[in-house]
Amino acid sequence: MKRIIIILCFLTFISCDFKSSEDYNALAEKLEQEERYSEAIKLLDIAIEKDPENIYALTNRAVDKSILENYRGAIEDYNKIIEIDSDNTLAFLNRGKNKTRLEDYQGAIKDFEKAIKTKGSEMLYVNKVENSIIETGFEFDVAMEEIRYERGIARYNIDSLKLAFDDFNFCLEKSFLKPESLYWRGIIYMSYGMKNEGCIDLNEANKLKNPEAQKMINEYCK
Repeated sequence: MKRIIIILCFLTFISCDFKSSEDYNALAEKLEQEERYSEAIKLLDIAIEKDPENIYALTNRAVDKSILENYRGAIEDYNKIIEIDSDNTLAFLNRGKNKTRLEDYQGAIKDFEKAIKTKGSEMLYVNKVENSIIETGFEFDVAMEEIRYERGIARYNIDSLKLAFDDFNFCLEKSFLKPESLYWRGIIYMSYGMKNEGCIDLNEANKLKNPEAQKMINEYCK
């Protein structure tokens, strides 16, 4: 009888899943490094089932879904993250980027502005830094220029050109994505009929290897 109990206990032990949510998330990250995103998502599903509030796993799954062009699925994951952490700057930014991909530009702009609000305001904001003593949430922070760059694209797509121009100007002041920001500012200049200024920006973007600039130069700056 004692032997049967021992065997049953052993079978119970080997049949149980002793991996934690964090363990599954770590395994998924290894698959992501190999660009095996569909397989990673399966492990992240388990991680999230074990701990529905594992923000790291939810974020990784959302990113993987975006890479696989499942933008609506990614948005659902970012919704869950924001329910757990209403000040998660990265979640607002990435949710907005997925809305841009779905051409929901107004919705994207709202998310970018919420991302900005988590940092303070456009004029007065704080960038979080890693601190070994206290938890700062720096992993989910985003530089202001990255948020404003994405908002500039969304604003351009709804013909809010002046506001888009301001966003790209800010990015250039911060030397953020300079080839891309010059390209966008250049085409805004073109939209206002300011050909000389537009061509200067487009030529500078082209020198910095922006792949789209040469097409615009060929069409408008010859």
